[in-house]
Amino acid sequence: MNSLPRPLPATTLSLGRRLYKAWDFALSYMPLLMLSLLLLLSIWLVRNAPTSPQAEPPVPVSHTADYEFTRFTLRSYGINGRILSAMKGERAQHFQDTLNTLVQQPDVWIFSDKRLTKARAKQALTNEDGSQVQLIGSAMVKRDDLTSPAKPEQINSDFLHFYADTDTVVSHLPVSITRGQDTFFADSLYADNVNQVLQLKGRVKVKIFPTDSP
Repeated sequence: MNSLPRPLPATTLSLGRRLYKAWDFALSYMPLLMLSLLLLLSIWLVRNAPTSPQAEPPVPVSHTADYEFTRFTLRSYGINGRILSAMKGERAQHFQDTLNTLVQQPDVWIFSDKRLTKARAKQALTNEDGSQVQLIGSAMVKRDDLTSPAKPEQINSDFLHFYADTDTVVSHLPVSITRGQDTFFADSLYADNVNQVLQLKGRVKVKIFPTDSP
């Protein structure tokens, strides 16, 4: 009967061989070790990095004048040097939240080839580009024809809103319109100078004087 062979005695590894296997084992885990170190370094940098200052919330713009001037006179001229308009006032304030300009005691002249327009009020409120002007308190707009003896036209009210783009005048307060000796009274006004349309609403009263026959 055959007997099983006896196991060979375990061979002992030399010190150099053991060091080599240990070094090979360490090298196999080197990439994982490097990644772990990089991850720990990244976490440390994030935790210790100086935090950026938090942006302060925007300060709401208050209704205060950012600039003003007093007792002024403004004039505008055409390319030929001819005066187009002029405005005087006691005080002007520009507000940064609405971009509007408030003028105290405004006095305005607008010159054209055939007509002179005057405007006056206790206050005037204009927008940034001047396309809208509100005359507030004892407002008056008067137009004189410079080329013919036509009757002058005048509008009086406590509030007149002028739109330059459409050349219209609107008021929701009582108005009076004078053409020569003729007078019109109404509770509100819509005047379209381009289309020559005049709308008077509310309690309308008219005083018309007869003209002399030629």
